[in-house]
Amino acid sequence: TTSTAGSRNDNGKRLATEAVEASDGATAQTSYYDKGSVELAIETPVLMERLEKRRRLAGSAANDGAECLLIVLVGLPARGKSFIARKLLNTLTWRGNQCKIFNVGKYRRKITKGQSETEDAGEQEEQEEKKEGSPSRDCSKSNKTNDADFFDDANQEAARLRLEAAAAALHDSLDWLDGDGKMRPNASNSSILSNSSSQGNSDHEVDVISGSDSHSNRRQYHRIAILDATNSTNERRKWILTVCAQRSEQYKQADVNKRIGVLFVESICDDPDLLAENFRVKISSCPDFDGLAHEEALHALKSRIQKYESRYETIENSAHQSFIKIFNLNRTLMVNHVYGRLAKVVLPAIMAWNTGSRPIYLSRAGETAAMEQYMKQKDTGDNKLYERRRSDRLGQRGLRFRDALCSFIEREGVDFMTRRNENVVHPTKMGTGTSISGLYERRDRPLAHQSRRILAKTAKPSDQDHPSSDGDSGAPRTVPSFPCLVMSSTLPRAVETATWKENLFPVKDVSNLNPLDMGDFSGMTLAAIEEKFPEWFRQLKEEPFYTRFLGGESYSDLIDRLYSVVIDTEQQLGPALVVSHVSVLQVLVSYFRNTPIRQCMDIQIPMHTVLKFTPLRGGGWLESQHTLLDDDSPEVASTAEKTNAESPSKPIWGDSRSCMPHRL
Repeated sequence: TTSTAGSRNDNGKRLATEAVEASDGATAQTSYYDKGSVELAIETPVLMERLEKRRRLAGSAANDGAECLLIVLVGLPARGKSFIARKLLNTLTWRGNQCKIFNVGKYRRKITKGQSETEDAGEQEEQEEKKEGSPSRDCSKSNKTNDADFFDDANQEAARLRLEAAAAALHDSLDWLDGDGKMRPNASNSSILSNSSSQGNSDHEVDVISGSDSHSNRRQYHRIAILDATNSTNERRKWILTVCAQRSEQYKQADVNKRIGVLFVESICDDPDLLAENFRVKISSCPDFDGLAHEEALHALKSRIQKYESRYETIENSAHQSFIKIFNLNRTLMVNHVYGRLAKVVLPAIMAWNTGSRPIYLSRAGETAAMEQYMKQKDTGDNKLYERRRSDRLGQRGLRFRDALCSFIEREGVDFMTRRNENVVHPTKMGTGTSISGLYERRDRPLAHQSRRILAKTAKPSDQDHPSSDGDSGAPRTVPSFPCLVMSSTLPRAVETATWKENLFPVKDVSNLNPLDMGDFSGMTLAAIEEKFPEWFRQLKEEPFYTRFLGGESYSDLIDRLYSVVIDTEQQLGPALVVSHVSVLQVLVSYFRNTPIRQCMDIQIPMHTVLKFTPLRGGGWLESQHTLLDDDSPEVASTAEKTNAESPSKPIWGDSRSCMPHRL
C-alpha cells in the first residue's frame, strides 16, 4: 500500500511538473509572438558602430542649436528643384528657422551678364580695329545662357564660368550659415534676446520669469541654406562635401561649437506628361528664355537637358551620407540616414506637397450669443465687461454666418470640381486620393458623405442618362471627386460653424485648432495682467512671440501643434476648410502668406469673412477675402479704425478678452 501511494505521489508530481513546463512553454511562445525577445537591450560592438554613425549624422541634442544645415538640391533641369526649394524655405522659416536660397542659376546669369558686357566692349574695339586695317579677333557667342552649347563640357570657357558661379553660390551660402559667429545662449542663461529690429537696441536684455520662455525660442538660431542647382555629377557633390568639411574644420580649430551638416535632395522625373507640364512652366517663367518664342524656348531647354543627361549621375547609396530621393514629384521617396528634425519636419512636408489647384479656406468661428448680448448692452450705455467662455454657442448672426458659409463652400466646390473635370485628360488618374482616408474612390460609387446636390451639378450630361451601378437609379454618376476636408477646433462655437444642416462633409474637430491657452491669465484683461504682473508683462512687450503665458502657451508654441494641420491642408487634392480662432488663424495665415512668423500677431482676421488661398505654380499662394456677412455696426468699425491709427504696430492679442469686440 505504501509503495502504491508513493507511486501515485510521484506520478502526480510528474504530471504537475509537465503541466507547469507546458504552461511555461505556452507563455514563452505567446511572449515571442506578442513581444519578441524579452532580453534587456545591451550595447554590442555591432550596434554601437551603427549608433555612432547615426549620432554623427543626426547630431546630439545638446549641440542641436549650434548646428548649421546645407540642403543641396540635385536633378536635371525642369525637375521641380526650385519648387522644392521655395516650399522648403516657406516651411522652415515659418517654423522659426533662418533660411535662405542660393540659386546657382542666378549667379550664372550675373556672371555671364558681366562677361557679355565685356564682350560687347571687345566687339566695339574690334570694329574700330577693322576700320584701321588691324587683324580681327574671334569673339564667340556660345556663352549665352539660353544656348545649349553653354552647358557643353567641351566649351571650356563656359565650363569655367559655370564652376565660378557654383563656387560663388556655395561660399556665399557657407558665409551666410556662419552668420555673425555667435552661438545661441546657454540653456542655463537666464536671459533671452530681445527683438532688436523692433526695439532698436540689440544689447537690451530682459530677465526671464521661470516657465515663461518658450523652448522654441532657440529655433531663431538655426540657419539652413538651400543650394539650388543641378549638382549632377558625383565629382561636383564630392567637391561640395569637401568644402563643407574644410569649413567645419576651421570651426574646430577656432574652438567654435559649430559644424555644417549636408543633406542632398534629388528630384527624379521620368513621367512624360509631368515633364511636358514642367517644361511649359519652366520656359514661361525662367529668365533664360526671355524674348524667345515658345517653340524656340522649348527646343533650347530640351537641348540643354540633353547636355546634362550625357553626364548625369544619380546619388548612390552611402553609409555616410544623408539624402532624400524624390521620384515624379513625391510619388515615391527614398530616404537614407535622415534623422532628428529632418525626419519630423522635412519628410512630412515633402510627402504632402503637390501641384494641384485645390483651394484652402480659413475662417473664424461665428459670433456667439454672449457677444451679441454684449453689443446690445454697449448700445444702451452699459459698459459691463464682456466675459467669453469656451463653451459659448453661436448667436443669431453666428448661425446666419454658418448657413452662408455652407452655401459659399458648396458654390466653391461646384466651381472647383467643374473646372477640374473639364481639364482632366486622363480621368482614371483622378481615382486616387489622400484627402481623408486615403482610400481609392470608385467611379460608380462616390464617397457616401459627398453632397448629392454637388454631384448632380458637376455630373456630365452623358452621365445623367445612365443610372449608377449600385442600384440607386436616382443617384447620378460622376467622374471621381474628392471630399472637402472640414476641420475645426473642439470649441462648440467652431464646431457649430462647421456643422451644416445638409451635413455635406464630416467635421474633423481637433484640439490642435483650439485658441492660444493663456494659462493662469485666462479671463484677465491685459490691463489687469500689467497691474498684477508688471515684470512678466514687460517681458511680453519685449518678446511677444516667444513669451509664454504662465501655465499656458506662447505664439511660438502654436507652431508645433499646428504643423500637422499644415500638412493635412497641403496634402489635400480637393478643397479644405479650417474653422478656428484668431490666434491660430494668425499663425496659419503667416504660413500661406509666407510672411515673418514673429509678426503674425499683427495679422487681422476679420469676423464672418473667409480667407481663400489658391496655389500658384511656383509654390506660393494667392489670397482673396470673401465677406459673407457685412453686419459690423458703424460704431465698431469706427473704433477699429481709431485703434489701428493710434497704434498700427500694436499686436492683436488673439482671443484675448481685452481685444476690441471686432477682433475677438
